[in-house]
Amino acid sequence: MNPLERLIYNTLKGNPALKMAVRDIYQAAFDLLPAKPTQSIHPVNVREGYFFGFHDHTPFSPDNTMLLAHRYDIPLRMPAAGEQAGIGIFTGDNWSDYRELAVTRAWNWHQGAKLQWVGSQPVCVYNDHEGGRNLARMLHVETGESTDLPEPVGTVSADGRYAAGYSFTRTERYMPGYGYPYPVAEPGLESPVTSASGVYMMDLSKQQVRQLLTVEDLAALHPDPSMDGASHFVSHALFSPSSRRFVFLHRWVKGDLRNRFSRMISLDVEGQNLHIFPTSGMVSHIGWKNDTQVLAYSSVDGVDGYYLFTDQSEDTARVGDGFFRADGHPSYSPVAPARIITDTYPDRSRRSALLLFDEATGEGKTLGRFRHPKAFTRANPHENWRCDLHPRWDRTGRVVCFDSVHTGRRALCTMKIE
Repeated sequence: MNPLERLIYNTLKGNPALKMAVRDIYQAAFDLLPAKPTQSIHPVNVREGYFFGFHDHTPFSPDNTMLLAHRYDIPLRMPAAGEQAGIGIFTGDNWSDYRELAVTRAWNWHQGAKLQWVGSQPVCVYNDHEGGRNLARMLHVETGESTDLPEPVGTVSADGRYAAGYSFTRTERYMPGYGYPYPVAEPGLESPVTSASGVYMMDLSKQQVRQLLTVEDLAALHPDPSMDGASHFVSHALFSPSSRRFVFLHRWVKGDLRNRFSRMISLDVEGQNLHIFPTSGMVSHIGWKNDTQVLAYSSVDGVDGYYLFTDQSEDTARVGDGFFRADGHPSYSPVAPARIITDTYPDRSRRSALLLFDEATGEGKTLGRFRHPKAFTRANPHENWRCDLHPRWDRTGRVVCFDSVHTGRRALCTMKIE
């Protein structure tokens, strides 16, 4: 965002309907100008008809030879109940050969089926829907052996022992496009708060689930005036590198579903030592730097930006001020912990930027700008098929994987950056 765009955004962010309307008019005005092309400083390998999903888990196998992917064949709209997406892997040179492993009936455009690797073995996990309920399946990609888990997963610990999760049905109710399109009979779904769902921890080997906090617990935890009359839910869980703690977003909406508030909370795997991070009403996307520090695009004292938080303390530090100008989906390199890869939402010319930033030097560069056609943007929160880049590192820190629609179709892309 330029300074004028930032001023308008800050003025309108409390009125999401008006903000979206102004955005659409602004971009439509620039549509009258010649379209700016997609640009990239490195070659991009494009796999149309496939995508991965969110930025918070790497799709690359522990040995870096396999690339997880979702295959889709529906037109540009929200997935309907019963519609499948393929679950598979790319292997070979530049991960060019696709092999389908399974299908899922519980997926969305932003996060797929929460597909991710489990520990150091060639085992993946993904969410599915069967028999009127959401669940997860662990799949050995070499033997084909599959194990059903009693609840869907949000995040799997690096050691492969635990998964943290929440009600994707409730998330879909209050944040359409981040859950699954099924009318699951869940108690308390229409209630603003409920004791029937919340944040749970699942032991993957024992297939045992423990509820750590309910939505009702969260709503009663240091309540904010903005919570008056709001409906509460949970999203975006992520384990620390050591697998001992995890963070998640406690969110609440009032009226318009886009009128959303968030705060970031951490817990240990036993549900103890809870910490509320010092944000002020907004947290969007997160990434652990190490076992004690979490990067998040958030608001601190009313100022939006990337902030590095220290877990279980009030310490915060602004990151990349002057380079980062807008929200994005960040993660740290697995081998160079000062390097951040992130993206932006489409700008006035409908291009999303892929950004690389070195926290140690304070220097950043734009790796590419990728066209995001108008058809992929909707103001209606129930038509949430936007394609964010959601960049993700490979295990060596030399390749970045991202989703893009710059060719006109959603595609899984890789770029070697060094």
